Amino acid sequence: MGKFILPLIFVIYGCSLQKIALRTTTPIFETSSDVMMKERNWDVVRESAPANLKFLEVLWENDKSNYRLLSVMIKSYSGYAFSVLETLAFNDEVLGIEDSHWRGMAIDHYTRAFDYGLVYLAHKKITSKDLLANEEDVLIEKLKTLKKEDLTALLYTAQSWASLINLQKSNVALVSQVSKVKALFDRVCELNPGIDGNVCDLFYAQYFVSRPKMLGGDPEKGEKLFIEAIKKYPKNLLMRISYIQYYLIPTIDIEKYEVESKALKEEISTWDNLNRDTLENVSPYKDLQDLNLYNSIAKKRLQIIETNKNKIF
Repeated sequence: MGKFILPLIFVIYGCSLQKIALRTTTPIFETSSDVMMKERNWDVVRESAPANLKFLEVLWENDKSNYRLLSVMIKSYSGYAFSVLETLAFNDEVLGIEDSHWRGMAIDHYTRAFDYGLVYLAHKKITSKDLLANEEDVLIEKLKTLKKEDLTALLYTAQSWASLINLQKSNVALVSQVSKVKALFDRVCELNPGIDGNVCDLFYAQYFVSRPKMLGGDPEKGEKLFIEAIKKYPKNLLMRISYIQYYLIPTIDIEKYEVESKALKEEISTWDNLNRDTLENVSPYKDLQDLNLYNSIAKKRLQIIETNKNKIF
């Protein structure tokens, strides 16, 4: 019997060391997620992210009680789906491709992010039953137990949920869950209104323009929120391209599009011409690096729109 105990001790000790090593390096993965936001080249994100996602999953499989790592994974899957897969799906949508491969891939990655988000929230005593319950007051009260350290996981769980609904608008049961998604965003934005490049402003603008008034939407209010966000954050080009994509294109407003696209082209040109030294040292561009990924998305989506402008308008 004794000859089996020593190897077992080494196995347990080895596993413990592995987990300690993972916990020690988790802050590096959190930082690397922030570094990705500084990437200026959209194609680099497209090509490099998938391998990184699978690597994070391997690490998570070896330490499923590491919720900081889980939070990074939720953000990474949701972020890749939004920045790359949904951009490619938007191109297919513009081209009129109904059975879009990229739309399916976006749904797949958002689903993974959302499922991991459910694991995180369950750890915080918020179950999928709570999320889907008719009594939203109960959900709102439970969300109040979440703290600032939970916001990244909560934000990107909400983002994934919202995007799954947006990509599957024909699914009535799914669309009916939008108010629950808003409850998650409300908690995030209450604790940190400027989180991750002011995505709260973007969510509420898109929320109001994408829903009819009978379901809590208000397109006029949504447009106003978009315009206010563009004025407040003129260097965050995701605000302007989202205004174009989610409001001007659906309303087929070619006159406003010409104005907004011209302004966006000028901002993209300015951003393109800035070298790294300028970005790091010269105001007002020294903080612009954190918007690089957003701006690269805006650039890519504007290229898609301009290429197909005659089909859209």
